[in-house]
Amino acid sequence: MTTQRRFSPFDLLKFNNVNLDPLTETYQMSFYLQYLAKWPQYCVHVHGPHGRSMGYILGKAEGVGEDWHGHVTAVTVPPEYRRLGVAVQLMDLLERVSEWDNGYFVDLFVRQS
Repeated sequence: MTTQRRFSPFDLLKFNNVNLDPLTETYQMSFYLQYLAKWPQYCVHVHGPHGRSMGYILGKAEGVGEDWHGHVTAVTVPPEYRRLGVAVQLMDLLERVSEWDNGYFVDLFVRQS
């Protein structure tokens, strides 16, 4: 069973299984903390039954007028939890948060790996 909850600064100390994956873009601690301070509702962590991190999403709201939207900065799931629908669950949640925030759409830019 998985549990979704708001990202906490303490989660940053438990992400080795996620952030050590070569496909995951990692950031400095200050970057994560900036997102947690400005857009806490767009930052969600998913963990498994034993507290092991199953992934997270960092997002924000940006734009003006009809360009107001949610933006996915990072969505990542470690290899052992891929193909279980965790990323879909996280993306759906960020889309709902963006709709509550009157966003018109959600965007995500993907780098080629």
